[in-house]
Amino acid sequence: MKASLGRLRRILRTRRRLLAALLAGLAAWAGLTALRPAPPTTEPALVAARAITGGAIIQPADVVVRDVPEDALPDDFLTGIDQAVGKPATLPLPSGAVLIPASVISRDSLASPGMAVLPVVLTDTAAGLIEVGDRIDLIGSDGDHTATVASGARVVAVLDADANGSALSSTRSSGPTVLVELRPDALVTVAAAQGPLGFGFR
Repeated sequence: MKASLGRLRRILRTRRRLLAALLAGLAAWAGLTALRPAPPTTEPALVAARAITGGAIIQPADVVVRDVPEDALPDDFLTGIDQAVGKPATLPLPSGAVLIPASVISRDSLASPGMAVLPVVLTDTAAGLIEVGDRIDLIGSDGDHTATVASGARVVAVLDADANGSALSSTRSSGPTVLVELRPDALVTVAAAQGPLGFGFR
C-alpha cells in the first residue's frame, strides 16, 4: 500500500512539473504575441510592374494591382488597370511606383480650368532636365531674332520623342516633346514659333 502511494505521489509530481512547464511556455508565447506589431493596413493600388518610359503608351504588362501599405500611398492613386492601359505616361516611372492620376495623360491630368495644352518640341539640352510641374519660358528663334514666345508655361507631360510607342514624336529634333499648359491667347504665338524651342526655368 505504501509503495503504491509513493508511486502515485511521484506521478503527480512529474505531471505537475510538466503542467507548470506547459503553462510557462504558453505565458511566454502569449507575451510575444502581444508585443508583435499588427500587420499594416493595405489598400489595392496600381503600380508599375516594370520601368515605364515617359511618353510610352502603357501596356497591360506594364502595370499590376498590388496591396500597398496605407502609409506608403499618396493622397490620390489609381486602383484599376483600365485607368492607365492605352494612355501615355506623363513621365518616366520606375518599377514599383504607385500610379496617380497625373501619371497618365488624360483630360483630368492636363489643363487647369480656363487654360489650354499644346505639344512643343524643345532643344536637345532639355533631355533629362525638364520634369512635370516645371514652369518654363519658351524661347523661339527665326535665325536672326530670338524672343520669348510664352512665359511661365507649366509642363504637364514629358514625352520621349525616341521611345517606342511614344504618343507624340518629332523628326525636327532629338529633344523631348513636352505638353505645356498655356493661356489660350498664347497658343497661336507658340504654335507659329519655329521649333525646336529653347527654354528657361522660372
